[in-house]
Amino acid sequence: MKIPKNITDAIIKKYGKFPIALTGCRTTAFALDCCEYDFVVSSDKNICELLHVDDKYAEIHRIQMNQNVYTLAPLLQNMEIVNDPSWVLTTLKQDVAKAMPKALSLYSRNMAVDALFYANRSRSKNNALLSSLWLKCAAYYYLEAVIAKNGSRPMPTHMLAQLRSISENSDSKGIAIASSCIGLERANRSSVSRCMEAAIRLNESVIKNHAQIVAKKAQFLLKSGMYTDCYFYLGYITRDAAVKIASKQRIMKDYMFMINIAMDLTTDQLSVSKLANELIDSCNIHLLK
Repeated sequence: MKIPKNITDAIIKKYGKFPIALTGCRTTAFALDCCEYDFVVSSDKNICELLHVDDKYAEIHRIQMNQNVYTLAPLLQNMEIVNDPSWVLTTLKQDVAKAMPKALSLYSRNMAVDALFYANRSRSKNNALLSSLWLKCAAYYYLEAVIAKNGSRPMPTHMLAQLRSISENSDSKGIAIASSCIGLERANRSSVSRCMEAAIRLNESVIKNHAQIVAKKAQFLLKSGMYTDCYFYLGYITRDAAVKIASKQRIMKDYMFMINIAMDLTTDQLSVSKLANELIDSCNIHLLK
């Protein structure tokens, strides 16, 4: 991936004394015009910043070298070194390559366990909307597990493209069940437009993590007619927000109306219960592989 010179210049000017590498989807064939450039900076300082360079965004993340390599590896998959005066990242890249298979296997297992937890939680009959929410959360975790098992770190904007590229037939049934749990068949211009404003506002209020990037991606996917991808992406970022506040009942209650719209929830508990049981079976099969 060739980084535009104006972005490289801006990054080097501000962080040139640190080891720097490009990561994320810009190191893959999945990147879209709306995607930001993700850079990691090896530093003990607390660095996390969003740079706006002309019409592009560059997101800066700090990595600390004393972290477990199996934790770092998925974050640094396919990294491209931009600046490495002391060869710190060159050494790390070699360690990451060796650790990657085990790191992705651990990541996949953790996601499958989370999927199982939320799928079981969705079987509660106390609140139809919450059941629908937890089922969708479970489905996203399950699909992350499948992507990781097949050798890649899940990328929220591109997860459907990643899933489409999987050739392993043994995963097809679980992917179909998870897609039904999320409700991808409901994706169209109308449903996406309805979900978008609520998802962006929820991200601003709860995640507080560069909402302008979320808005730019969602609008790009909508305008490009990628309704299913946009619906999936909006649900994914809403999942992150819902999980973050899940243990805080009062806050959860305050945001539930917005979550309902953003995630396009259903009150059909019979369908939710049936899909939950099917997804639990898929999770258990995944964990046994």
